Parts: sequence; structure tokens; C-alpha cells
Amino acid sequence: MTFSKFNFLFLGLLLSLATFTSCGDDDDDPVIPITLGSSVTVTNTFQSTAFTQGTELPIEELFQLDAGSLAATADVSTGVEFPAYLLNLYDIDIAENIISFDVVALADDPNYGTLFRVLEADTYDRYYLTFDTAQEVTGFTSSNAAVNLRIDSDKVLVVEIGEGYDFNPDQSFTITLN
Repeated sequence: MTFSKFNFLFLGLLLSLATFTSCGDDDDDPVIPITLGSSVTVTNTFQSTAFTQGTELPIEELFQLDAGSLAATADVSTGVEFPAYLLNLYDIDIAENIISFDVVALADDPNYGTLFRVLEADTYDRYYLTFDTAQEVTGFTSSNAAVNLRIDSDKVLVVEIGEGYDFNPDQSFTITLN
């Protein structure tokens, strides 16, 4: 069997296609979980056997406020998106790869002063972050074992604070996204 010019040309073409095909997807580009400039709305719910008989309720219902009145919307930027959110309870900062919460309420705060404690079993304080566009969050690590992130969809992340969280002034936690 002789190797013709046609066979040589065909083999060269196949090798070239295989080379360019394998280089076509650059996996070295880091994925950024949250896109700066995205609009995000935060809402809060609370669930506890002691306070809500185990039912997840919008926080407005517990404070006897109009439904949705404590929801807030901001664009993700390099600053704090939600300063003094939830009647001066938390500063919430969202960046490309982190979500951080800092308790800013003081010990004698009229809304929270009597509620500060270590959260008991079956208590969940949830913060729903709903984005206007799809985000690329695939996982996370939390700086606090009592804080979890639930990824409901590519547009909805839920920060879930639960049993054992030290809910007191000057507390903070960070969720690192990937």
C-alpha cells in the first residue's frame, strides 16, 4: 500500500482539526460567581418552633408590617449593597465572590435587643437574594458553621442562619462563593 499525497493531506487536516478543537475552550479563565452591576433583591423570612410554630413566615408578618415592605433592591457593586438592612440589623455586602453579613444593631436596639441570643434548634433566619440575571454560583464555604447557603436556582441564593448562630451585636460571617 502506498501513501499518497491525498492521504498525507487528509491526515494533516485531521491532526489540525483535532489540535484546534482541543484548544477551543479555554478552561484557564476563572468563573466569577456574581456579576458586578447585577440587580439583587433581598427578602427575609423567619422560622422557629418557639416563635412561628415551625412555619416559615415573611419577617414583615412578625413585625406586623405590610407584606414586602422590608424588601430592598440594589445593584451589586464594590460597596455595601444593603447598609443597615432590616430595620438596622445587618450590613449586607455582596461582591463577585463573597457575601458578608455584619450585625450593626446595638445591644439595646428597640427591635432586636431582647432577641439577641444563640439561636436554638429548629430556628432558621433566611435571606433570599434574588438576582435579575443568572449568576454562576456553584458552591461555597462559610466562615460560620451555623450559616449555610442554599442555591435554589441560578438567580436565587438563600443565606440560611440556623442553630448555634451567635446572634449578638458585632457578629459577622462571610460566605465565599465558587
